[in-house]
Amino acid sequence: MLGRDHALSGAFAFAALGPTLHVTGSHLAAGVLLTAGAGVLPDIDHPDSTIARSFGFLTQAFAWIVARISGGHRHGTHSLVGIAVFSAGALAAGSYQLSAPHLTGHAAFSWHMLPAGLYLALLYSAALRALHVGGHHGDLLGIGGAVITCYTGWDLFRLGVGHWHVPLLAFATALGCAAHIAGDELTHGGCPICWPFSEHEFHLLPRPLQFTTAKIGENWIVFPLLTGALVLAVWHATGHPL
Repeated sequence: MLGRDHALSGAFAFAALGPTLHVTGSHLAAGVLLTAGAGVLPDIDHPDSTIARSFGFLTQAFAWIVARISGGHRHGTHSLVGIAVFSAGALAAGSYQLSAPHLTGHAAFSWHMLPAGLYLALLYSAALRALHVGGHHGDLLGIGGAVITCYTGWDLFRLGVGHWHVPLLAFATALGCAAHIAGDELTHGGCPICWPFSEHEFHLLPRPLQFTTAKIGENWIVFPLLTGALVLAVWHATGHPL
């Protein structure tokens, strides 16, 4: 799938779960945008991907390293292991931010914010770039959004997942990555979700219904459906029952 549709699928997934998670207002907005960014995160295994271009040579160099470690595009980062690694990083960053002494509400700067801030900046910038929002200034908007989110503590909101209370950043990262892999499993390429134990490519649709990235099926069917679904999900999550 294209980065645009990966971002839309991630945003839709969070908005659809918003009422169940009891997320509203600024937390809903932050979660939707973070999950949109996480929706393109698995493509950090390709130096020419949307997210790899977010911060120029810095993210492209990082993408090159990830590609070597993960076995190339649509391998390690497009598996259950990839979801676990990305989510663990986000959980560690969010938990470290929460561990800052006297961190409540509008907090003064703390070094505990730095890992989460970097994660937020990357995901925000990736989402804006994938959705073609902000143009050349999208990365600056992403950094600004990360600073505001850290300062206001919007990302400190903990979501109840079973018996656990997970930081918004970690939940959004896991959900966005899962949405990305599910999207790629609708295409002819599929994803090796059991990597590195198996490189068998799994699909969610029978072969006649699978589509090719950037072709008519995605541009004229998948994209309009995702756009409409996201609008309806946000409308419902903001207190307007469908």
